[in-house]
Amino acid sequence: MKMIVTNIVNINDLNTDLLDEECPELFKTANSTLDIHEAFVKYGEQYDWLYETSIYDLISWEIENDCFDWYKHSKYVAEYCPSKFDSEKYNWKDQSWAVAEYCPDKLDPNKYNWEEDSDYIIKYCKNKFDPEKFNWEKYSCIIAQDYKDKFDPDKYNWKDQSWAVAIYYPEKFDPDKYNWEEDSWAVAKYCPDKIDPDKYNWKDQSSYIAEYCPDKLDSDKFNWEDTSWAIVMYCPDKLDQKKFNWKKNSGLVAQYCPDKIDSELFDLNNYYDYINIYYPTTM
Repeated sequence: MKMIVTNIVNINDLNTDLLDEECPELFKTANSTLDIHEAFVKYGEQYDWLYETSIYDLISWEIENDCFDWYKHSKYVAEYCPSKFDSEKYNWKDQSWAVAEYCPDKLDPNKYNWEEDSDYIIKYCKNKFDPEKFNWEKYSCIIAQDYKDKFDPDKYNWKDQSWAVAIYYPEKFDPDKYNWEEDSWAVAKYCPDKIDPDKYNWKDQSSYIAEYCPDKLDSDKFNWEDTSWAIVMYCPDKLDQKKFNWKKNSGLVAQYCPDKIDSELFDLNNYYDYINIYYPTTM
C-alpha cells in the first residue's frame, strides 16, 4: 500500500485504541482531521504507532519541510523511510545500529559507530564487516559464536572473552593466549580435551573439573581445602581420604557417599547428626 506523505490525517484512519494513554485530549478536541506533526510536538512522538497502524508518512513530510528531529529520531528514518536517508544529518553516534538493521545499504563505514554498535554488523549485515574498525574489545565473543570465518587470534579479546572460544570455537583454542585465571571453567565444561593442568586455575575453579571432566582431575593440584564438596557431589570415586576436607565436608560424605567414610577422619563432633539421619549404623 502506498503511503500518504502528509501531516494532516483523518482521525477515522487511525487506530486510536493504540494511542498512548497520555493523549486523550488529542482526539477529544479533534474534528475529522488532525495535524499529527503538531500533536507529536505537543504530546510526544509516536512514530512506531503511526507507521504500524496507518498509511500516513509523517517522517517524509517533516523531512521535506525541514522540521524533522534527526538527533532524536534518526532511527525511524532508517526503519520507515530509508529513501529519505541523509548520511550527513543522520545521528550516527547514537543510532548507527538502526542503519545496520534496517537499511545496511546506507551504511557509511567511516561514520558508523563501531565502538558501540559493532554487534549489529554481525547480526544484520556481515558483508559490511571491517576487521580494522570492528570493536574487538567489546564484541570478540560474537565473532567466536556467529562469524567464525573472521576470527583473528591477534585481534581477539582473550583477556575478557576467552570463554567464548572454549564454548563456541574450540578449534581456535590457544593455551598461551587463553585467560586461564578467569575462564578455566569454560574449558572444563565445553572442551576438556584442551585442559592444561599446569595452566588451569585449580585454586578457584577446581569444582568444574569434578563436575564436568573428573577424568582430568589432578589430586595434587585440586583445591581440596575449599572444593572437597565437589568431589562428594560429582565424583566420589576420586575422593582422597587424606586430602579431603573432613572438617568442612564430613556431613556431605555421610549424606552422599557413606561408603567413603573414614571413622578416624570423620568430624563426629560437628556432624554426628548426619550419621544419625542418613546412616545410623555406620559409625
